[in-house]
Amino acid sequence: MRQKLSLRLFVSCLILCGSAHAKLSLNSLIGDGAVIQRHAAIKIWGEADPAANVSATFDGKELIANADASGDWLIEFPAKDAGGPYRITVRSGDDTLIVSDVMVGDVWVCTGQSNMYFTVNKCIDADAAVAEASNPNLRLFTVKRTAADEPVKNVQGSWLPCNPYTVGGFSAVGYFFGDAIQRETDIPIGLIMSTVGGTLASNWTSREVLENNPEASSHFERYEREKAAYPEALAAYKEAVKTNPKAEKPRGPEKRQPTGYYNGMIAPLFAYPIAGVIWYQGESDSWQHERYNRFLHDLIDNWRIGWNEPEMPFLIVQLAGFEGKSGVNENYPEIREIQRRIAMEANNGLAVAIDVGEAKDIHPRNKRPVGERLAKVALVQVYGQETPYMGPTPETITLANGDVTVRFKTGAGALVDQDGGDLPGFELADASGKFFPSEARLSGDSVIVSSPRVKQPTAVRYAWTGFPKVDLYNEAGLPASPFQESITQ
Repeated sequence: MRQKLSLRLFVSCLILCGSAHAKLSLNSLIGDGAVIQRHAAIKIWGEADPAANVSATFDGKELIANADASGDWLIEFPAKDAGGPYRITVRSGDDTLIVSDVMVGDVWVCTGQSNMYFTVNKCIDADAAVAEASNPNLRLFTVKRTAADEPVKNVQGSWLPCNPYTVGGFSAVGYFFGDAIQRETDIPIGLIMSTVGGTLASNWTSREVLENNPEASSHFERYEREKAAYPEALAAYKEAVKTNPKAEKPRGPEKRQPTGYYNGMIAPLFAYPIAGVIWYQGESDSWQHERYNRFLHDLIDNWRIGWNEPEMPFLIVQLAGFEGKSGVNENYPEIREIQRRIAMEANNGLAVAIDVGEAKDIHPRNKRPVGERLAKVALVQVYGQETPYMGPTPETITLANGDVTVRFKTGAGALVDQDGGDLPGFELADASGKFFPSEARLSGDSVIVSSPRVKQPTAVRYAWTGFPKVDLYNEAGLPASPFQESITQ
């Protein structure tokens, strides 16, 4: 009897102790080696017992807060200039957490689909890139792939120093961008990689925003169909693989879940102040390119509201050249034009990648120019430096005697025809809107375009195919973006 009573007391004590004491924890973004955004409130947050007293010490200053009824707590320190390393100490009751080697600098989120996910160890210059990747003031955080029905509080991941042992599995575009920024500014840089291949813009946008977009209804419907069909497809795969080890596993429905990756991989980042976003996505939206303008605009606005930064820099990689997937690459010019025009709006920017694509591979391996071009945009638009950062951009278009003159803002020096002779890729549209290949030649800071088949041109365009030949650059070696513009008669 005494043994039974002792056992009951022991079990009761375990239950009471377990329910009465929740372990103190920090959000995963607040970890060893973290980079915290300069010139913004320094937020330290996590979980503890409901109503528990929590103290945090940072740079010799201690602040105290109480956890709410759910156990969530937040402490904010005043903003600081770039610097470090610092230590953060958090205490609640008998629990103490210490976070070391924290830097204050700039944090950039690297996001999008597979070309942003594409890692350094797969690049054309992977061996050299990995070998030279020793930069203690560049820190890397990879968000674990997570789709969720509702916004979550935390992401899975940890901060790693940038060195040859860690950089290989990180976003190549992100790394080349961040490394160039860090070395040029000497500011600690943190990169948060939050990417999933094969995703749509709607995967990365909140439900509230999507439900206000009539064009998103088909996305919700498609997801529900795929989710309902997935169990049967998975069962069939499991049977097939018994006799055919190479049987193709069906794609999980989360790849088409509207809001899924927003909830699991973007919304939980909003509490962490950042300097800006670099975005490489659009391939998967090319099947409905006419809707992409609304989807991308909504996403950018959605994220700026989430981070409470209405002027947050949002830098876009324009889709690279690609001709290998019929029915998709034909729509790439439309996506590129949407990206170009959105990038012209306030606080946005564009890195042109048309010349680094591969005809038969949707994942071009030459990622260094893409990251470095993004860095040039950021150095000028965000950091206030003076350096060539954009290729030739059409400024005015005039028509005289059947010839169309496209005057460019060159971006650096004179226009350059890399191969010499006539410029390929220019087309003129007739009165019916049909485009015809046209002759084009340089004339100072302009290109003169003409075609004997088009007597009254109504529009001009350049590099308007999936994988165009491009020769038009400036003296800084930056290519002109594909474009399409109407001609005023």
